[in-house]
Amino acid sequence: MLATLVMTIPAVIIIAMAGHTTLELGLTPDGQVMLALTLIISMLTFGNRRTNVLQGTVHLGLFLAYLLLIFIP
Repeated sequence: MLATLVMTIPAVIIIAMAGHTTLELGLTPDGQVMLALTLIISMLTFGNRRTNVLQGTVHLGLFLAYLLLIFIP
């Protein structure tokens, strides 16, 4: 499953660039902020060899915020 995503997304980006078309992710501004926060927090957390409870709590808090944004727009 992961290999499919890793290969499909760059292929779609390359095709869009070759066809001189714009590519939209279809994310709302809230979704874009959540995506950026998730990527930044994941890089900080998984960049180290060991994680701790605080880092796990941050991930859970981010997930709860995501769920709230889904159900309460």
